[in-house]
Amino acid sequence: MQTHKASATNTGAAKPPAAPGALQFTVFTSTVPDRLTKVLSLAADGSMAKESAANMMRGTAQRATVQGLQALADVLERLTAAQAVSWGVCDRAQAAIVPERDVQGLPDAISRTRRHFAYPAGPGVLMLDHDGTPEGDLNADAFRQRLIDACPVLADAPMLWRPSCSAGVRAPDGRELSALTRHRLYIPVRDASCIPEAGRALMQLLWAAGLGWFEVGRAGQALERTIIDGSVWQPERLDFCAPPVLLHGLQRPQAAPRIFGDPLALFDLALIPRDADTHKQAQALKKTQRANLAGQCAAQRERWAQQQAPALAKRRGIPLEKARDVLQRASAQRVLMGDFVLTSELGKPVAVGDILDRPDRWHNAQFADPLDPDSDTRVAVVNLKSGRRPYLYTHRHGGMRFELLRQSARIQVGRGMRVATTDAVLSVLQERGELFDYGEGAVAYVSDGKARTVTPDWLTDHMGRVCEFFSVRSRRKVDGDDTTEECPEDAPLSVARAILAKHGERGFKKLVAVVTAPTLRMDGTILDRPGHDEQSGLLYYSEHPSPPRVPQSPSVQDALQALRFLWKPLAQFPLVDAVAHGVVLHGLLSAALRASLPTAPGVGFDAPAAGSGKTLLARCIGILATGSEPSILPPADTDEETRKRLFAVLREGQRVVLWDNVREPLGSASLDAFLTASTFADRVLGSSETVTLPNRALFIATGNNLRMTSDTCRRVLTARIDAQSETPYARDFSFDPAQMVQADRLAYVVAALTIVRAYIAAGRPKMASGRTASFEQWDDLVRQPICWLAQQVTMAQDASLPELADPMEAARRAFEQDPETTKLRAMLEAWHATAGDRQTTVGEMIRRGDTDAHVAMAMDDIAGQSGKINSRMFGRWIERMQGRIVDGKRFVRIGHRAGLLHWAVYATRATSPAADRPTMPADVAQNVATF
Repeated sequence: MQTHKASATNTGAAKPPAAPGALQFTVFTSTVPDRLTKVLSLAADGSMAKESAANMMRGTAQRATVQGLQALADVLERLTAAQAVSWGVCDRAQAAIVPERDVQGLPDAISRTRRHFAYPAGPGVLMLDHDGTPEGDLNADAFRQRLIDACPVLADAPMLWRPSCSAGVRAPDGRELSALTRHRLYIPVRDASCIPEAGRALMQLLWAAGLGWFEVGRAGQALERTIIDGSVWQPERLDFCAPPVLLHGLQRPQAAPRIFGDPLALFDLALIPRDADTHKQAQALKKTQRANLAGQCAAQRERWAQQQAPALAKRRGIPLEKARDVLQRASAQRVLMGDFVLTSELGKPVAVGDILDRPDRWHNAQFADPLDPDSDTRVAVVNLKSGRRPYLYTHRHGGMRFELLRQSARIQVGRGMRVATTDAVLSVLQERGELFDYGEGAVAYVSDGKARTVTPDWLTDHMGRVCEFFSVRSRRKVDGDDTTEECPEDAPLSVARAILAKHGERGFKKLVAVVTAPTLRMDGTILDRPGHDEQSGLLYYSEHPSPPRVPQSPSVQDALQALRFLWKPLAQFPLVDAVAHGVVLHGLLSAALRASLPTAPGVGFDAPAAGSGKTLLARCIGILATGSEPSILPPADTDEETRKRLFAVLREGQRVVLWDNVREPLGSASLDAFLTASTFADRVLGSSETVTLPNRALFIATGNNLRMTSDTCRRVLTARIDAQSETPYARDFSFDPAQMVQADRLAYVVAALTIVRAYIAAGRPKMASGRTASFEQWDDLVRQPICWLAQQVTMAQDASLPELADPMEAARRAFEQDPETTKLRAMLEAWHATAGDRQTTVGEMIRRGDTDAHVAMAMDDIAGQSGKINSRMFGRWIERMQGRIVDGKRFVRIGHRAGLLHWAVYATRATSPAADRPTMPADVAQNVATF
């Protein structure tokens, strides 16, 4: 590997850039305080004294770009003591930085939060920070080699090396005060938006290579470590990389930056391996090391709690034993109770209970680490409006999440107290707001962004976690007097069953679905604030500190730009025509809106050959809907299995049903009901109880030359993919569309909603005729906006936009290709050609088949058996098809004459508003019977 000293004389010796691009980052200049970097001086005993870097409260942020590592090194070396950088990019070229609480009063100012800082989707910098190992110090070359050993692709990565701020310091007499063993490596990357994911992958590789370990924290927590710091990849995080302030003649003679490799090249983070075997190996090593440290952690937790408890008890006015319990829960369970005290951004103590009482004041507020507080009082953030239980997330020690809880309620149990105990527990559960009435008869909780139904055992366990149950018992003292004492009790299962049995009387909020991204309500209004929405019954669950907002009144140009952005991941799929584009856009918009729509057509992807990209495209839509990979299932073989499988999907809280590689014609009574019903019911396995659940799942199916039964044709809209290749599976995408959607999912959801809001802002013009039966709300919020957008695309004449057509055109095509439709068309034509509009019987038509080849062929496809026509099968088939119009003709049941059922084929009036009424001769109209 070629190595450069970072100086101007070496720049000309660099190779021609392999992939030039300006590196983007942000430079901060602090005004409060006026210094950010460390101050290093000589202590009285001749050792080095450090004054830590300060935490920036106010100042400015300015976007910066440089071309290559040499220019980056020059910028970093010129930083002043009041400056630092972040490797995320500010959303403004220049901005004033103030605390979050002051932003509202200063319209031109922003806070240093993820709302305003993000890694660029382009060239940027990955920073790797090394702070030592338990086995001894590493010099720069050894550190870099360890990284390459764990991740060999890094051997070709260009890197800028700089020592940590306090490393490599010497006294005026030449004595070494700090070794050159703390390092930072800066890697220029092609796509900086991949940095967090790449960092996690690199951590797994280091663990798998034996370069990870755990340390026992001061509060007894097991702290994960590797040779790089895994907590530095937040786009808003400050890198205090300015040179230190050196006093008393201190020097850093070996601190000059070094460059490895091509200074102008960019590294592709996609080259860092991500495989299941590495993950399993890393997890196994972590599990083993945690087990080995368990005893040490427990002992340290006890010591820490004993040391901290007196101060907490005095501050909060609580018993010493309770203070120890609060501290033990914080360390062992990562639960911060109401009496736990945090250190705010301003260095002030704040109790968790006070934070929970004032969510508008403390939501998104920043704090010091709860277990290991130091001068960095912005390392943790509180989220009180995620839609679920409030929590604090600290970026210290690789990232930890702490639940925020009020003190547990104390509830007495005993003989004859079941009703009172049930009411008391129900009151606690109502106040906590963590459980919801879900459908008819079910109770649900939310986990990982999914609504999951509650069982009696689960509810009993939950009750034991949120309530302290006790009984009062009498006993006789030694002196003979009677006394009472409180004894702890387990949560009673009978109370859990009683609560679940109180259908309609629990007082929980109604839940229809859980969404993890903004959406629109059924009336088109915007839902982009996390929490439960009483109007729609939706719970918007978001752990994003500043969830994105949906524009209220976007313009036509905004809609076109949103379509252009939304289509980027899908641009390389060989969709055959505008109808296929329209169906895919239906999938994207329905994915963003499905939770609000009572019903929506499914999405089908078919192709002439395997490997065309059907499943990949389906996965993209599934990821857009939920933010995670959809579960891929094979189709069910029977209608009963279909019903059970669909009901199980709803019970598990899945919002996407993906049936892959459908071979038989798709359709069954249960599937058809699932697609056109806002609720779905079935018997709970192992029980006689029938439960009805809300149905807000998007159905997706894939198959080669996918076909559907006649009743399913209008319920699943199909887009065809045709790579026009003998080996479509050998095609190479220049990017992974699914990863692209996953990495920026919220932005894609907002783009989809922007299209719909632009249509609404345009006055909701009626663009497509009719209103799709069973899918009326979907027609209003998905089909009509697509047809409106198709017109705007045509007018824009922009080649970068996909041509669009009405997605319901796919249903018409499916009807034409439906085997039953094909049989009906042939039979109607043959019958009408032979009998005209005269009434006749099935038997007579079978006899005519003896002399009419067209009639015989049409009947044979329907009811042929062993070279003969089964009259009963043929008659029942006509009964099923009566009234269905194909090419302007349909069967009409005339009635019985002489004990025989007569039929006729009549043409419909094409121009009549009631086109489904048959045209029949007046002399037979009186014989038509309705059965």
